[in-house]
Amino acid sequence: MNAMERSLRKQLAQAREQIATLNDHLHSANAKRHLAEQRLIKTRASLTYQLGYQLKTASQSLGALLRLPAVLLRLYRQARRRRTLTRQAGGDQTRQSLPAPAPLVATPAPRPLAEADYIHSHLLPGAQDNARPLKVACVMDSFTYDAYRHECQLLQLTPAHGLAELEAFQPELLFIESAWRGQDDLWRNKVGHNGEELRKIVQWCKDHGVPTVFWNKEDPVHYETFLNTAKQFDWVFTTDIDCIHRYKGALGHERVYLLPFACQPAVHNPIELYERKDGFCFAGAYYVRYPERTRDLVNLISELPRLRPLEIFDRNLGKQDPRYQFPSEYQPYIVGTLSSAQMDLAYKGYRYGVNLNSIKQSQSMFARRVFELLGSNTLTVSNFSRGLRVLLGDLVITTDNSAHRLNRLQALADNPQHSAKLRLAGLRKVMQEHTYAHRLRYVMAKVTGTPQADPLPTICILANAVNNAELLALTRHLQRQRYSNVIMQVVVNVGATATDPRLRLISRKHLNAVTVAELANGADWVGGMMAEDYYGPHYLLDLALATRYSQANVIGKVAHYMADEHGIHLRNAGQDYRCARAIAARCALIKPSALAGQTACAWLHALPTLAYQDPQALAIDAFNYCKDAAGTNPQHLSARVDDLGVDSGISLDALQRHAESIPPLHVSASTPHISGAALAKLFGPIGSRLLQTEVEADTWHIRSSLADGRHEYHYARQELPVAQLASSAPLKLFLDTTPGLNIQLVILFLDAQQQRISTLLHTANRNQSCDVPPEAAYVRLGVRVYASGSTTLKALVLGHRDIQPSTLLAKAGHLLLTNHYPAYDDLYRNGFLHTRVSAYQAQGLAVDVFRLRPNEPVSYQEFENVDVITGAQAALATLLGSGAYPSVLVHFLDPQMWEVLRLHVHSLRMIVWVHGAEIQPWWRRAHNYASEEQRQLGKLESDRRLAFWRTLLNPMPANLQLVFVSRHFAEEVMEDLGFRLPNNQYRIIHNPINTQLFSYQEKPPEQRKKILSIRPYVSRTYANDLSVKAIQLLAQKPWFNELEFRLIGDGPLFEETLAPLRQYPNVRIEKGYLKQSEIAELHKHYGVFLCPSRMDTQGVSRDEAMASGLVPVTNRVGAIPEFVDDDSGFLAAPDSFTELSDAIESLFLNPGIFQEKSLNARQRVVMQSDTLQISRAELNLIRDANDHRESVDPTDHPALDTRLVHVIGS
Repeated sequence: MNAMERSLRKQLAQAREQIATLNDHLHSANAKRHLAEQRLIKTRASLTYQLGYQLKTASQSLGALLRLPAVLLRLYRQARRRRTLTRQAGGDQTRQSLPAPAPLVATPAPRPLAEADYIHSHLLPGAQDNARPLKVACVMDSFTYDAYRHECQLLQLTPAHGLAELEAFQPELLFIESAWRGQDDLWRNKVGHNGEELRKIVQWCKDHGVPTVFWNKEDPVHYETFLNTAKQFDWVFTTDIDCIHRYKGALGHERVYLLPFACQPAVHNPIELYERKDGFCFAGAYYVRYPERTRDLVNLISELPRLRPLEIFDRNLGKQDPRYQFPSEYQPYIVGTLSSAQMDLAYKGYRYGVNLNSIKQSQSMFARRVFELLGSNTLTVSNFSRGLRVLLGDLVITTDNSAHRLNRLQALADNPQHSAKLRLAGLRKVMQEHTYAHRLRYVMAKVTGTPQADPLPTICILANAVNNAELLALTRHLQRQRYSNVIMQVVVNVGATATDPRLRLISRKHLNAVTVAELANGADWVGGMMAEDYYGPHYLLDLALATRYSQANVIGKVAHYMADEHGIHLRNAGQDYRCARAIAARCALIKPSALAGQTACAWLHALPTLAYQDPQALAIDAFNYCKDAAGTNPQHLSARVDDLGVDSGISLDALQRHAESIPPLHVSASTPHISGAALAKLFGPIGSRLLQTEVEADTWHIRSSLADGRHEYHYARQELPVAQLASSAPLKLFLDTTPGLNIQLVILFLDAQQQRISTLLHTANRNQSCDVPPEAAYVRLGVRVYASGSTTLKALVLGHRDIQPSTLLAKAGHLLLTNHYPAYDDLYRNGFLHTRVSAYQAQGLAVDVFRLRPNEPVSYQEFENVDVITGAQAALATLLGSGAYPSVLVHFLDPQMWEVLRLHVHSLRMIVWVHGAEIQPWWRRAHNYASEEQRQLGKLESDRRLAFWRTLLNPMPANLQLVFVSRHFAEEVMEDLGFRLPNNQYRIIHNPINTQLFSYQEKPPEQRKKILSIRPYVSRTYANDLSVKAIQLLAQKPWFNELEFRLIGDGPLFEETLAPLRQYPNVRIEKGYLKQSEIAELHKHYGVFLCPSRMDTQGVSRDEAMASGLVPVTNRVGAIPEFVDDDSGFLAAPDSFTELSDAIESLFLNPGIFQEKSLNARQRVVMQSDTLQISRAELNLIRDANDHRESVDPTDHPALDTRLVHVIGS
């Protein structure tokens, strides 16, 4: 029996395996058929196919031949129209040249303060004041040398005498950076080429047991340039975390670490030396070889002078190399040049500093200028950089969008207190984590294998408490501090008890003749606190950090806040970071040596009025302290005095721990490829005066001087058999190039007679897959080069590469996963998601956004201060596998997303918002199919879609929650699935509407005649054809000319749909997309929103218009009746353009109805979908990960008017 059972089990297993195999084959066959059908439809729609078809038909009958000229003319016009549209689409991508600036009135350089020389000699530390006795021999460029010379005994080696200098100096460490020039230009090209002089220096150190360190500050662009040099060093450091796995893989060891740029406080610090000019300053260079950086500079220079004056210090002024010369149109802004020793003029002489990043996609590498500007207490504005966003968060205004940049800058200019707090947060971040002392300590920790302490001073706080209330107040002052290296000594009466281990109580009767120095007990600094004052969380930390950039004996507050019966006021404004004639002891630290011999009793008695007068006294910022604050409203006090709740980026310790755990890169050497040099041989000489090429080893260098907007195609002179590129379908390719030039791979498929079949364009550095036409016998390769720049073609990989970085850094506590997210050049892509995320941010919940794009390499973007990561499934898996996110918020879930998510469904909380198209069967959107072929394809996709959701939701994973935007939609989905979802695993939460942005102004009766439509024209779902027919019907009315229509949008159906309306002078048609702020402004000038629909789960754009007071004219379909009723708008019957026309006529004839509906529309949206209440409902769901509350139904609350208040799931 057992044998028979085993046999049956074996047969059953084999049968199941065979079924699975057959299912895989069926799935593959269906997918291929689906692709073939798509390709057939696309081919038949092409002009080439239509031309061939018409010529063939004409050869078969006389009638067809006679009709041929007319047919050819029609095809010609169609081709011309397509070319025109293509040029229009591409025109937006062409960079505009810098507009000529208005004539500028020459202004003097920032004026030094009268006491600047005194500050240099008495407050600023000298080169060796903080330096340790560590002896370091180095090869460094001047900026790096000036940074590190304050931290150790640093000797610059020369190529000619390096060995003798080493013998004489006897260093403890050799530190070589990726120097281009070195001391006095003596090392030009010698480090990158690993010259003999350098090799001998490294060998001497190895022979004498001196550890060697190489730091490539030029990663990732020059990783290959310095790789051979790096191989010979004991330890390798890089500015780019994304290069670590490459170094480890190439060098064969794990001694590779992250070492970002930093700030040198002895040079770049907040102590004022100049009267700051209220303007922008850029101190840097112009690089022709970085076109994107140049475009960003153009944007900055075009926009910033609208807000404040701009001045440029050109690092290469006077040099003749055209690769580094600012164009002539920049000359009015250039005011001089500065050496590294003079940079404080640029950094401290202006209120705003401008930064430009050449590298924008690295997670850790960006210009060192940022650290130096923040350390100088200068508000910093920059182009986008992922690394900047990761390390420094919102401390720098980091964006590539001019409008967003100016809006943020204007808001700061309008709020000086907010601006000062932002600068303080940036200064604190740099001084706490990002100085060159931190960097050198980290290097030595790795070299010696011993952790290096971060030496912040010990502080002793003395205070007096006459009763328990004062002792409690002083205890709270101490517990509020975010500085741990402190002891508080409080003189009290008998009977008090300490409640904090850092708090020590001294009986008053035992104080006697004890001195302040004795109570300090060896502490580096002594301070006093008053029970009636307020000391904010960073009070002591900011005082302690000031010891890193000054040699002051007294550090405290001169500018400060004070409370009285009239409120909280700023005293002595403008005295921040200056010499101080006197500083109140109750808000200062002093070195104990300055209080030698003073008794604690006398000092405490004088504390309320005591002021220090010392020639080396420094006043710092005004925040985190308020005098006489007892009894003040705590919320008001904190809002005025304490810090901003600003994202200050990931901590350096966390970042370095993450970097140290990165494994080596393992690249499969077995993947076939065509090297860059072999590609160059295939192509032969490039016949273009605007392209220069060079073969170096196995690579092919291409440099382009094409103008922006111009491109060239170049093709190989030799065809390759298809079998040489693809042994199986589909053809998989990866063109491996370095960044710097917009280059694409061209693939021409040729038949056996070498006639062209089809052409494909593939972007470089991206995994590409394509079907090989059955009739293809050969492939001719080509390249499309666009605009200027340079690149190195490493190889054409005949397969796919692992395109993700080895690590992805999570910034926020939650991840939002979606298929699309808005971008500055694509504003309408799921714009409602951005409304959500912005609302989350406003309420203190930060989220990272991941945009899943199969086969795309990882890239980073920013949109209105939201960080967006784009990548493939492997990148998503890396992020989720990091364990950084307790929950994932998913929009538009599809099988590719779920393939990754399902691996984490038992460990992560997953909340999935369901919107419509991703779950609905084909017949819910049947109006989108224009042909039977499209309908059949739609049915195939629908079957797969429903099968996916049914498998996923039956049974439903315990950690999964669904969110529907309307009750109607939820019921519709459950009907389509064929089963009900568990009540406790779904919610009804509407899409949020920003009723502050879309604000209400009472509509004058005349606006009933002004009709607005802002719609996509991508499918028939939006029913724009009904709008057209309704307007045509209205055109028959005698009062039609009194109406004004404005139709705005874009999409493939735009021209075709709106063509019939171009005859009417009162119909204004605009092609393009608008930002939300532009739409909100437009709403103020119109009274009616025309938005028919054939299917809607809510309708965000309609609700935004209603919030602004526009009366919606729409259709009674889908979930729309949940959001619009007869009191707040018009609901026409499905597909009825006649009732749409009637609604507009009713509004025209009845001004009173118009004004009543306008007000009701606003009130309905405020009560039903306001961002604040919706985001609170969603945040409750997100934060309460273990709460499985049942979905709320409005009928459970009979007191609520269900016409206006619907379910928000709270």
